[in-house]
Amino acid sequence: MSHHFYETCAYFTAARYMRTAEVVANKFFEPTGMRPAYSYLMMAMEDQHPQTVSQLAETLGYERSSLYRMAQKLAKMGYISMYLEGKSATIDLLPASAPFLKTANQCLEAWGSFTTDKLGTDKPAMTSLLTTNDEKLRGL
Repeated sequence: MSHHFYETCAYFTAARYMRTAEVVANKFFEPTGMRPAYSYLMMAMEDQHPQTVSQLAETLGYERSSLYRMAQKLAKMGYISMYLEGKSATIDLLPASAPFLKTANQCLEAWGSFTTDKLGTDKPAMTSLLTTNDEKLRGL
């Protein structure tokens, strides 16, 4: 019996792509001293702040508990403040986040250029399909 999931299974091919992308993206985001996820969390905050942990989790596609742990680490580093409003934790940027955000944005730009060079005309279609299909699967 020969399995075909190597090329036809949405779960397997997406996970394999993500493992590869993560290894390469980690190299591009090394100047931040953190994994890319922390940069994306901070840049989402740069786009709109303050935000609740729930809002950020929904935007970024993380579990609330994972996002909360990442936010705790960033708070310990002095980049964000976290405060409770009822049962909800709200996060806001602190002035000390500016150098990190400058570096993160430079890393994102370099990563974007690299992926555009490597993926070429497939990149817009791929990212559009990933976004659309993510929305479809989230609706289950």
